[in-house]
Amino acid sequence: MFLKRITNYLFLMLLLIFKSSFASEVVIISADGEYVMGAGESMEVSEEKAKKIAIQKAAEQAGVYVKSYTKVKNLALESDVIEVIANHSMKIEVVDKKKTVVGDLDAIKFYVKIKATLSQEDIATNLKKIMHDQKIVDDYNRLKVDFEKQNKEVERLKRQLEIATGGDKQRIAKLISEEEKKYKAILWLERAQSLPINEWNIEEKLKALEKVLELNPDIPQAYLGIAEVLENKYLGEPSDDKEKEDILDALRDAVEHLNRALSLDENYAEAYAYRAEILYKIKQLENSEEDEKEYNTKILKDINRALALNAKDKSKLYYLRSTIYLEELQNIEMEQERKDKYDSKIIEEQFNKAINEIDLAGSLCNEKDLWCLVEYNRRKAGAYSIIIQYYQISGNTAKVDEYLLIRNKFSQKASVFEEQYFKGEKQGAEEGEELLLEDFYNTEYGKIEYELIHMGWREKATGITDKVLKEKNEEEQEKIFKEVEARISKKISTGTASAEEYIFMSYVTENPQTSRNYFEKGVALYEKRQPQGLDALLLTKFYLERAGMEENSDIALNYLNKAKAIIVKHLPQAEKAMSISEALLLASEMEKGERNIKVLKRIFALNKQQAEAFWWYAFAISTSNKAAEIYERLDLPLKAREEYLYLCNTFKYEEACKNAERLKN
Repeated sequence: MFLKRITNYLFLMLLLIFKSSFASEVVIISADGEYVMGAGESMEVSEEKAKKIAIQKAAEQAGVYVKSYTKVKNLALESDVIEVIANHSMKIEVVDKKKTVVGDLDAIKFYVKIKATLSQEDIATNLKKIMHDQKIVDDYNRLKVDFEKQNKEVERLKRQLEIATGGDKQRIAKLISEEEKKYKAILWLERAQSLPINEWNIEEKLKALEKVLELNPDIPQAYLGIAEVLENKYLGEPSDDKEKEDILDALRDAVEHLNRALSLDENYAEAYAYRAEILYKIKQLENSEEDEKEYNTKILKDINRALALNAKDKSKLYYLRSTIYLEELQNIEMEQERKDKYDSKIIEEQFNKAINEIDLAGSLCNEKDLWCLVEYNRRKAGAYSIIIQYYQISGNTAKVDEYLLIRNKFSQKASVFEEQYFKGEKQGAEEGEELLLEDFYNTEYGKIEYELIHMGWREKATGITDKVLKEKNEEEQEKIFKEVEARISKKISTGTASAEEYIFMSYVTENPQTSRNYFEKGVALYEKRQPQGLDALLLTKFYLERAGMEENSDIALNYLNKAKAIIVKHLPQAEKAMSISEALLLASEMEKGERNIKVLKRIFALNKQQAEAFWWYAFAISTSNKAAEIYERLDLPLKAREEYLYLCNTFKYEEACKNAERLKN
């Protein structure tokens, strides 16, 4: 039947291309850097500094792309976070480097040109990491400060060297050499921090950190990094006493490295916080009642110091402090039970100390961060379970009943938030589907999609809406379309058929030549209207679909060229309304079927010009892709490569880039 013969082929083709184009969209940035090596400096470090300048330039350009990505994702990020994401997302390749003498033999200029590539996947991956670990941004900012500090010191020494004489000249040259070692150490630290801690990278990361300390033993971040490696060397619970001792040795070694870091920087908040965590792990593994109090004192001291220094992950510290207080509470409970002397005042005071810490952590939860709320309510419920046990043992049933109600309230809240967390995407999809059904085709984008994809234009030819057709069975639909075909055929015979009616008949007529004649007549009438906006998009769609139906390659290319002429005319205006990057991002999310509120709201927010721009980009991609395929079939590789290069350079369509490279020779 007609509805089965007329498919959504074009729409599926466009979204598949859009998905491939954006999902693997690679932004390529070229940048160069220059550094003039002065007296006392080495060629190795001078070249590295030229490369670093090039990378900084590339990162500035990459930051624009990252900002565009986060804008489409409705994220408001600080400039330093965008900078970190840009730097971490780039893959760097040196494409050219050279050195030239400047002025005299003491001055050599190093030139390095790089190619930096990044993709949406790279950005999304690094964005996710940073959202879960603020330490990444802190590490980057510390590195940035260290680089700037080292560069300033070298410049200062170089100025001194210019006017120095005799022994002073040698002394200053030696100082410059020492500063270069520090610069190399920072480069190694940067490399180490870029490596995630996992079973594939752990040895490489450790070697990089050891190289840092070999070059400069006074970098506290390197000691903290080694402590992280040591802590993550053994995962899970120990399987036997030997493994337990191995883990304890690694953790004690980690503490020693943190001690060294803090001896170098007594205000290193993250080192205090991390030492508190590791000391707690050691305490748990040793499980010694005699040493517990001493460990708790050390842990609490480190927590207090980290919080005073404004450590980043405060909620983790508050929860750790609450855990210590609750363990002390249990010890008090057991002591009172052993003596059979119960003092609820002491118990309540200790309990409230723990609850206060949990509440401090909970106060940091964003109302949209459901997992944070799950953890907060679970911890509150867990704390009340401990004090309930005390009152059960001491026989205070009134308190048991009171606290049971409170505990159950927090347990229920935790369950609700957990359910919302795991069902969030599904709920968003359901809400989005409901919103879609009610309002989608009233939006500017929806109006265009209905005409282009869901054959809204066909209603003008047939006088029948989709709603009416859906109410009919297949047999009734066939009967309706036979009546429509007969009516339009009569109008064609009298020369009174409209453009839409001719085009409609070109789809349903089986004779190829008759179908082509109907199409030519229909588009001729359409062009007489001098179509703009949606009408221009429809005419382009007709040419594209007709090209896909034609077996004759020359005729198909003729239709594609007509489509391209319309597209080229409208692209400049499209680019003013919506950037290509924004269109590709939106298309990628739509293709994935992300029917959630956020995506739908972005679609619904498009104005008429933006919605039209989206489709002009889609048609531009489809037209060139189809033309390239035909040119290859005709054994015209240069013509095909021209189309592939357009797709590669303009839309970063990876498959097109590969095809262009394949046809290069």
